[in-house]
Amino acid sequence: MKISKITPQKRNKNRCSVYIDGQYSFGVTKELIHKYDLTEDSEITEEEIQNLLLHDEREKIKSRAYRLLSFRERSAAEMRARLLKAGYDSSLVDDVIEDLVASDTLNDERFAALFVKDYTNLKPKGNRFIVHELTKKGIARQTIEKVLAIRDERKLMQQFMQRKLKNLDARDFRDRQKIARRLLQRGFTPHIVYDVLNQQK
Repeated sequence: MKISKITPQKRNKNRCSVYIDGQYSFGVTKELIHKYDLTEDSEITEEEIQNLLLHDEREKIKSRAYRLLSFRERSAAEMRARLLKAGYDSSLVDDVIEDLVASDTLNDERFAALFVKDYTNLKPKGNRFIVHELTKKGIARQTIEKVLAIRDERKLMQQFMQRKLKNLDARDFRDRQKIARRLLQRGFTPHIVYDVLNQQK
């Protein structure tokens, strides 16, 4: 088969349409045109076309991943789920995820550390909440334990009580129940909640 024409696409100047034997065959990026050294009047096999299209599809997936990362960090599992939901082939998605992890573009430990930082400084939540949410996002238990190891949940909870619950008296039974309910709703570890409250009776 012979490439008869290569022309830039009207809607996307970064992509080209490739014609074989006078008829449109496929579209790929200009980068791949140069990488595979495609030129008019050159020969191309069906196998080469399939390899080229697979490479092009991987690049599309990677571009989508970078767009998602432009909004915020994501875990590898979270990224995989979003790409599969977009309709991409699972084996190609796995290839892209592997590349992004290898290049440190995706890093579950960094993602988890930033997640913990947000729920410590911006909107304080307890360790139980963080474990639950990070587990849902596919973060390994070992990684979660590592990023929580340097976090003083007891101190964070006491600071939250001083800022947000200062109008409640922990020595009063009803107020103590209200405080406990608020803290548990924010995902603080139950035994720490009751330990701190019992010390204030």
